[in-house]
Amino acid sequence: MVSDKTTAKRKRKSPKRRLHRGRFSALVGIFLILIVLIVVLLSKCSDDAGTEFQPDENVTQHIPTAVEAGRNDAKAVVSTAPGSMEREKALLIIKSHESRLRMAGYPRAANDYINAATEHLQKHKIINKRIIRK
Repeated sequence: MVSDKTTAKRKRKSPKRRLHRGRFSALVGIFLILIVLIVVLLSKCSDDAGTEFQPDENVTQHIPTAVEAGRNDAKAVVSTAPGSMEREKALLIIKSHESRLRMAGYPRAANDYINAATEHLQKHKIINKRIIRK
């Protein structure tokens, strides 16, 4: 038998505070779920962040800079010789500017630009047909 002296002499170890493996994995799981929820909430909140207010398409206000740019580019076409490559180049530049505006997400500006250019070119009888795309 074991004597009482040997058990009395042994120092009792202080209990180490460890998490049980099951508890640890539960805490890690909760932590990961919280991180995922935070990321989802942040992504939902930032979906439209930084975008400008765009009113309805029925608004008839014109964008003055687009109209002015369209007229200026049309004036460059008028100043070239009829049937020349410079005129063709200037017409292609107008069409490419319109396409860039549309691809950048500014359909109203593209419409105002091409309408102003078309009106100026029709007034000077350079084109007889509208080149607008909707």
